[in-house]
Amino acid sequence: MFIRVVYDDNTCDTIPVYLLQLGIDCKKIKMFYRNCERRWITVGVDPMRKTTHILAPYTSPERRAPQIFESPFLQRRIAVQLSEITKQLS
Repeated sequence: MFIRVVYDDNTCDTIPVYLLQLGIDCKKIKMFYRNCERRWITVGVDPMRKTTHILAPYTSPERRAPQIFESPFLQRRIAVQLSEITKQLS
């Protein structure tokens, strides 16, 4: 899933949803489009959900099937992609 964003230099882009918080934390994303409300959300002005519950580690026993990300190959591929995207945001 992708989301439309406006960077701090006023350029527009579409990024994967999972990178939104990283861009906000790096102070590179100024606004993003919240499709369910059909409006632009300004970071630091409009209400946004708290991320503490999302980032908190899951402490109960795992009941789901093994995660695809446990593969060393996929972990490396994801790390490379995340590194490239972080460089683009810098």
